[in-house]
Amino acid sequence: MFKKVALPNGLRILTAPMQGTNTVTTFVMCGTGSDHETEPQSGISHFLEHMFFKGTTKRPNHLAITKELDRMGSASNAFTWHETTGYYVKAGAIHFDRAIDLLADIYRNSRFPEEEMEKEKRVIIEELHMRREIPTSYIWRLWEKTLYGDSPAGREVGGTEETVQAIRREDLVKYFESQYVAPNTAVVVAGKIDEDAAVRRVAELFSDIRAGAPHPAPAFVPRQAAPILMPEARTIDQTHTVIGFRGYDAFHPRRWAAEMLAIVLGGSWSSRMFVRVREELGLAYTVSSSSSNYKNRGSFETYAGVSHHNLAKAIEAILAEYRRVREEPIAAEELADAREFLKGRMLMEWETSEAVADHAAGEEMLTGDPLTIEEVFARIDAIKPADLADVARDLFRPDRLNVAILGPEPTFGDPQALINRFA
Repeated sequence: MFKKVALPNGLRILTAPMQGTNTVTTFVMCGTGSDHETEPQSGISHFLEHMFFKGTTKRPNHLAITKELDRMGSASNAFTWHETTGYYVKAGAIHFDRAIDLLADIYRNSRFPEEEMEKEKRVIIEELHMRREIPTSYIWRLWEKTLYGDSPAGREVGGTEETVQAIRREDLVKYFESQYVAPNTAVVVAGKIDEDAAVRRVAELFSDIRAGAPHPAPAFVPRQAAPILMPEARTIDQTHTVIGFRGYDAFHPRRWAAEMLAIVLGGSWSSRMFVRVREELGLAYTVSSSSSNYKNRGSFETYAGVSHHNLAKAIEAILAEYRRVREEPIAAEELADAREFLKGRMLMEWETSEAVADHAAGEEMLTGDPLTIEEVFARIDAIKPADLADVARDLFRPDRLNVAILGPEPTFGDPQALINRFA
């Protein structure tokens, strides 16, 4: 599905023609994010993403950019994550040329006006406040802090109020010039396209981006010898917890087996965590498991939101399911059900040009080799029950166990005692 062309400056172009759609999604992805920041720089990747929409040499201000997007009837957005920053426009296929011209303009020619920076600082600080005020969002921030501590991987992607306030225009320009170079950029076009024409147009607009090596993210070396518990007290109506383990990076041969195990444990309404924690014990409305992968690290986790007085019961039940899947073989039928569930969900998700472009851009930056849906299915079909058992035995150990808790302190009880009994 994906054709990849590398320009002489090192920029990569990926295309994915799709039948049965009248839209085109164009993604421009840069391989930089909060992982690449020093502590004083914390939040600069996210700040820079915001400033890309404040005017270019061709489109002088925010309104000139947004009016053009609105005239296309487009869906557009940008995001910053640990390892990547992305910008995309989805529009009718007739608007592809306008969409890619706009994306190239903000990526190459943004002015970063100083008078807009002070206003945007206030906007970003309100965004940080909002994320902190939403427990179902903040628990994941706490989870990463539990796993990765004070390393870049454990910091808030958007920085802190103090670091955001300290960013100057010269800091933005220096970071932009360091990271937004051609070899650190991928452009993905998916949907109703003439593939060769799309490649030519992208090459026209991006061929003069400067080549050069971006500043790399520091190596992450996990250090853990015993379970880690990180509770944070807050007066809220529900206690939120994430219970899991250090997992696999994106290159690990067991990556897809871990993904499948997450489906078995907590990926569907008939999964083990859902049946036990919600249906049998009635402890949570939402309980789910996932496997997360980055270039140099990964995690396997289960989230639940519970009444304060049920926290200990929920932790005990979740740890019991981890222990059971580690010690008892998984039936071939259960694996087959999980396999078909995952494949079905992927088929539905990949019906849109936005999802295909997002996948290709993300995986290109993560591994350099975005798989087609057929290739993903081949990996899923090759997984055996013994592979899941290997993952469970490898990951679900006390020296990899981490627990984050957000809720009122008097209701915590003694979760450390429960965690210490996990063996």
